[in-house]
Amino acid sequence: MNGIVITWVQLLYISLILILFYVAELLLFMRKASMYRGVGQDPQEMDKLRNEIAQLRFEMDALKLRLAASQTQWTSSSTELVMEGDQESPYSHAIRLAKLGADSNSVAHQCGISRGEADLIVALYRSSTQR
Repeated sequence: MNGIVITWVQLLYISLILILFYVAELLLFMRKASMYRGVGQDPQEMDKLRNEIAQLRFEMDALKLRLAASQTQWTSSSTELVMEGDQESPYSHAIRLAKLGADSNSVAHQCGISRGEADLIVALYRSSTQR
């Protein structure tokens, strides 16, 4: 007979290895479960996180207000520029728009000058304000 013969000692070693493997796996799962259970259990930690969230919400609301104020300031200054644009030359109006950070397309369109002139004015006066 040609077969596989396993002695009792070999069977004992195999079963011992399997038991050790299952114990190690059980310990690993228990460790992971305890890590997940520990998160959020500490009341002081939860209060700290809640305070941080409240502070971040407050800062975000403040930033929203600043953004809204700057947008209204931008629109009011652009309407003032349109009103002043009727009284001043197109080139001085283009210089004023370039200093405020307008791009060359909008400068050329609002002032009625060529795109090349607007590019030059924007390049000269935007770079002088950013230095």
